[in-house]
Amino acid sequence: MSKSNVTLYITPSQRWKESTKVHQNLVASLAALALILAPACSDGRSDEADNRPTTGATTTTTAASTTTTTMEDVVREAYGGFVAMIARITTTTVDPNDPELATRTIDPALGDLRTRLSTWQAEGQVWVQGDLTRHDVESVQLARDGLSAVVTDCVVSNDALVAAGTVDPSLPPPQTQRGTVTLVNQGGAWLVSRTEPGQRWEGVSGCAA
Repeated sequence: MSKSNVTLYITPSQRWKESTKVHQNLVASLAALALILAPACSDGRSDEADNRPTTGATTTTTAASTTTTTMEDVVREAYGGFVAMIARITTTTVDPNDPELATRTIDPALGDLRTRLSTWQAEGQVWVQGDLTRHDVESVQLARDGLSAVVTDCVVSNDALVAAGTVDPSLPPPQTQRGTVTLVNQGGAWLVSRTEPGQRWEGVSGCAA
């Protein structure tokens, strides 16, 4: 973090290094940032029965939609909501007391996020989403007891942490990282409890290739 009132990013190299350091700590959660997001897509389709002419009348039968929501889908949706929340908070208010934080996360993730947001807010910094940032949820693994799940996310990012109000900030080169996020089932609500950065590659490569 900066030790003076001088703008944090003096050179493109320094901007890239600081952004990389921050993103490694929150990669799985930002956990999402362009949005980040690989939204969970539902492919609901209605099947129509053949309209076949019969003697004297034409009968049309429409089958009911039979989409089934799995527990994996529920976890993906919860993760997507978490990522969207992080994107909203870090790019706008940077408020460590945002009420949605407690509805999407629990400790230790909640405490870690509030600490980092408090630091950024105190130093007048805000997160800027890069134009190349995207997420791709590779897998959702449920525990046998159904009380926890691990999401593996392949994230490409070129985000930056800049002084609030910065116009047209310079963005760092992209990097790719595969991270994992642990969610726990609390009374039917899936909350993020931990994020773990994993293997990292320079550029759009590795799991994103």
